[in-house]
Amino acid sequence: MLIPEHKYLIERVDPPQYTQDNQFRFKTIVLKKPGFTDEFGDKIGKDDLFECKVWNDRIEQLPVLKKGDKVKAMLNLSGREVLDRNTSEIYYTMNLNIKQIDLL
Repeated sequence: MLIPEHKYLIERVDPPQYTQDNQFRFKTIVLKKPGFTDEFGDKIGKDDLFECKVWNDRIEQLPVLKKGDKVKAMLNLSGREVLDRNTSEIYYTMNLNIKQIDLL
């Protein structure tokens, strides 16, 4: 499911890593949506933080990002059902992947 563009602040940018089987490369970026403020500028809401991934060749297409940068990003939300082979329990995962990100 595609989440429309929103404005965020960069909270953290990790260096690229590989999956456990070394088949895929990814980079983790944490986006922050600041909490609401009242008419006097006092913060009344908590910040929302979103851990997002960028995969494979898209990593090279990213602008150079650092903490505090203002960006506009479009995210892709996906989820799936996973069977834990050790406990035979089913659990659910939710992933946020960056489809597009631009510096403001």
